[in-house]
Amino acid sequence: MTTKNNKTEIMILGTLHGLHRNNQAYSFDDIFRIIEEFDPDAAAVEIRSEDIGQPKEYLSKYYPYEMIETKIRFGSRFPVYGFDWLGDEIKNRPIPDGYFKTLPVKILESEYDADTIPEKAYLEKLDQDRMLLITNKTAEECNDGRYDASGEEYYAQFADAVKGTKYQPITDFYRKRDENIGRNIIGIIERNEGKKIIFLMGMDHRVFAIKNIRARFGEGIKIVAKYGRDRYEI
Repeated sequence: MTTKNNKTEIMILGTLHGLHRNNQAYSFDDIFRIIEEFDPDAAAVEIRSEDIGQPKEYLSKYYPYEMIETKIRFGSRFPVYGFDWLGDEIKNRPIPDGYFKTLPVKILESEYDADTIPEKAYLEKLDQDRMLLITNKTAEECNDGRYDASGEEYYAQFADAVKGTKYQPITDFYRKRDENIGRNIIGIIERNEGKKIIFLMGMDHRVFAIKNIRARFGEGIKIVAKYGRDRYEI
C-alpha cells in the first residue's frame, strides 16, 4: 500500500470494449492481468458513479463487459469508482429503458451514418486508419500514444466538418462527455491522494483524460504504463 506522503501514481488503460473478444493480442484476460500486476489501491471504470452499485443484470444493459467485470472481480479488494457521464437529464437517477434509442445524439448519429456529406469519405478513411492502430494489437501497442494522436485528429476533423450543420450536436455531446469524465476523474484522484489508481476507459477517451489530468496536476502526479515486467512513466 502507498502512503499519503508519496506522489499519486496513475495508470490510464485504454480498452477496446467488444473488440477484445476477437483480439488474441489484447484479450479481456490481459486487462485483468494488467490490473493484478499494477496492484492498485483503487480502480475507476467507465460506468456512471450513480450506477456503480447496481447489480450485474442492470449494468450489462448499458456498459462494456470489462468495466463490469473489473468491479465484480476487484471490488472486494479495493474501491472501484465510476466516472462516466451519459447526459444531465439522467443525472442522479437510473438509466431508463430505451434511453439510448430516444437520445437525440444517437438519433443524429444514425442520420449521419446514412448521409453523404462531402467530407464523409475523408473522415471514413481517417477512421479506418486509426482502427488499424488497435486491430490485433497488444495492450502496450494500443496505449503507446499513436491511437491517442490519431483519434484526437479524427475528432477534430469531424468537428470541423459538421460545424454549423444539424450534426454539430454530436460533437457537442462528445466534448461535454469528455469534459465531465475529466472532472470526475480529477475528483477521484483528489480523493485518493498518494495512492496508486488505475483508470479503465474506452480508447477514444484516453487522450482527453490524460490532458485533463496533466492540466490539473502537472508533474504533481505520475502517469505510468505497465503491461508486463517493464514499467515506465509517460
